[in-house]
Amino acid sequence: MANHPPLNTTADPANWTGADIASGRGWLQRLDSIEITDLQKMAATIRPTLDDNPNRLLSLTKQDFDLGTFEPKLRVVFEELKQGQGLSLIKGLPVEQMEPLDIAIIYWGIGLHLGEATPNNPDGDMIGHITDLGKTQSDPNSRGYQTREAMDYHCDQCDIVGLICIRASKSGGVSKVASSVAMYNALVQKHPEYAAILAQPFYWTKHGEFSPGEQPYYNSPVFNFFDGKLSTSFGPKHIIKGHDLADAPPLLDLQRDAIRVAEEIADANRFDMVLEPGDMQFLNNYVCLHTRSAYQDHPDPSKKRLLWRLWLMNGDLRTRTDYAKQWLKGVGPGSRNNQIRL
Repeated sequence: MANHPPLNTTADPANWTGADIASGRGWLQRLDSIEITDLQKMAATIRPTLDDNPNRLLSLTKQDFDLGTFEPKLRVVFEELKQGQGLSLIKGLPVEQMEPLDIAIIYWGIGLHLGEATPNNPDGDMIGHITDLGKTQSDPNSRGYQTREAMDYHCDQCDIVGLICIRASKSGGVSKVASSVAMYNALVQKHPEYAAILAQPFYWTKHGEFSPGEQPYYNSPVFNFFDGKLSTSFGPKHIIKGHDLADAPPLLDLQRDAIRVAEEIADANRFDMVLEPGDMQFLNNYVCLHTRSAYQDHPDPSKKRLLWRLWLMNGDLRTRTDYAKQWLKGVGPGSRNNQIRL
C-alpha cells in the first residue's frame, strides 16, 4: 500500500517547469536520414509477412523489429522516460509520404521496444484513434479524445502513453504537458491541506466499461509514494464523474478546490508542443500530465485531425498506482478480440 505523502517537497529529475523544458533538449530526438531509411527498411521487410492485414502485427515480438541505427536513440528515449524528465518527442518520420500500414509497422515496433501494448477501448483497439467523433465530454460514457473540446490535465490508463501525429488540425489542438511532481511540490509549499486531500482515495468512473456485478467506479489517490518516489494519477473529469455515480459519495468542496488548484498549478508550469505529422510523443504517466487545447478541424474528412495512440505497460518505470492497476488488462469489460484498425 502507498503511504500518505509527507508534507515536504520531493527531489526528482521529473520535477520541472515549462521554462526548464524549453531551455533543454534532452527530451527531443530528431530522426536523421540514415535512421529514417533503416526504419523504412524494417517496414519493407515486415510488410510482406502481414498480407496487408495490420492485425498480424499482434503476433510479432520486439525481436521481429530491427530498428537499425535508431535503436541506440530509442534506448536514450526510454532512459529519459524512466530516469529523466519523463517525456520524449521523436521528430522527423515522413508520414505524409508513407502508406498507413508502413507507418503502423514502424510505430508498433518502436512501441514494443518501450513496453507491452494494451487495449485503448472496449473494442480491443491496440492503436487508438484520437479524432473528433462528434461527441461531447458532458456524456458520462464518452472520452475526451473522441471530441474536439479542450481537455483537463490527466494521465492515461497505462505506464507509457504514446501519440503519433498522422494529420494535424486546421487550428488549435496544442499538446500541453506538465510535471505532476512539480504540481505536488507546489501544493506542499503553498497549499499543504490540498496535497493531503489528494493523497486520499477518490472515486473514479469506469466510463461504463465494466462487467456485470462490478461497481461502475474504482478507488485511487492522486498522490502516491512508493519507496520514496512519487507516482501520480490525475484525471479531474474521471473523478468528478465517479463521485456523481449513484453509489459513490458526493465530492466535497475541499476536494473540488484541491483538484482545481492542482490543475491551475499544472497549467501555470506547462510546456506546449505543436505536434506535426510524423511527431511521436511518449510520456511516463506517473510523472507527467497532459492535455490539449480545443481545435477546429478541416471540413474534408480525409484531412481531419488524426493521432494514433499507444498504451504501453512497462513495470520498469515506477510502482503502479491503484489507478494504473485498475487498467492492467486494458480498457473494457471481460474478454475481447484485440485488433489493429487503420
